Amino acid sequence: VVILDADSGIYSTDYRAPEQMAQLITQVAGRSGRAEKPGEVLIQTRFPDHPLLHSLLDEGYPGFARQALLERQQAGLPPFSFQAMLRAEASKPETPDQFLSQAAGLARQLPWHEVVILGPAPAPMPKRAGYYRSQLLLQAPTRNLLHKLLDTWIPQVEKLPQARRVRWSLDVDPINLY
Repeated sequence: VVILDADSGIYSTDYRAPEQMAQLITQVAGRSGRAEKPGEVLIQTRFPDHPLLHSLLDEGYPGFARQALLERQQAGLPPFSFQAMLRAEASKPETPDQFLSQAAGLARQLPWHEVVILGPAPAPMPKRAGYYRSQLLLQAPTRNLLHKLLDTWIPQVEKLPQARRVRWSLDVDPINLY
């Protein structure tokens, strides 16, 4: 079995990509070979010394998972923090950013300063089906704190004049960051 371009799982904008890459390698390796014939797995990478790849190959998935969790903890990423993503799209390129900038301004005025507000930023796929897309990520150290902010903030966001000029949605614990 040959796994091409494993680097896309190592160096992705989605922090979950290395985990998905490790699951794919583990799954494919487990299916290589037949009965008594052992399988062989070749992995194409430009970064053969990457620590996560080494932990997967040397210690298996449990070793990889320990290393990946340690990295997430050091970076303050889930499951060691809690996130919400406000997404917006509109037919004019500036409209989603204007709306999300106003929404971010409202969030920054609230008393929960431990919540990190990232963006607005263009979505990884900034234009889809004729609509320009942007997003705003909120990250809090506790779920309770995130929900306190959201309970106060979302009613304010709904009243923004720009809220009627965009299609917007809130995704708590987003699975995809795009």
